[in-house]
Amino acid sequence: MKSPHLVVFDLDHTLLNGDSSELWTGEMARLGWINDIDSFQAKHRILMQTYATGNLDMEAYLALNLAPLKARSYQEVAAVAERFVKAQLLDRLYEQGLDLVRRLRVDGHHLLMISASEAFLVEPVAQAIGFDGVIGIEPELENNCFTGRPVLPMSYQAGKIHHCQRYAEAMELSDLPIAFYSDSHNDIPLLEVADYPVAVNPNAHLAEVAKTRGWPVLRLV
Repeated sequence: MKSPHLVVFDLDHTLLNGDSSELWTGEMARLGWINDIDSFQAKHRILMQTYATGNLDMEAYLALNLAPLKARSYQEVAAVAERFVKAQLLDRLYEQGLDLVRRLRVDGHHLLMISASEAFLVEPVAQAIGFDGVIGIEPELENNCFTGRPVLPMSYQAGKIHHCQRYAEAMELSDLPIAFYSDSHNDIPLLEVADYPVAVNPNAHLAEVAKTRGWPVLRLV
């Protein structure tokens, strides 16, 4: 990519070894924010099984994951999340992924992170590694407290196209070609419209699609 691109990265399993939202549930449990941990974990397992097949009801998943935050202030959650990111997520970033991000930044590309994880988790990661912009699923707030619901539309599956286009328009980047790096078949909608789609550590479904369509495959560790 010699000319400037809007370079878009997914986070979980693409740059991060793990799922930030799933790891966050462990932190909420440790903090005692989840009342019935056994019931929560059972529901979470069922939902994650549907994620693997591309059939996750994201609103149901977020209703579960945001429920422990209901009535908590944004400042409280954001402060805890920032400490969690520094303590548990930054060390999980793939070193080769960080090198790639640095090279792309030096080459003058505009870097955007877009994720279906909660924005209060994604934003500190993106800021720590030098992204120009970041999009995650925004929690709904009333009087600066969590309602337990997400703001719609969510940055998930085809919703990532919507948010990416809105970001490009707001930043006056709509004329730039788009490169998109992702691990998941859930991101096929945005990969299909990207000028330069790259499958990174792809799951089995995405690996098959990438092979069929001739998309580059990148392995990061």
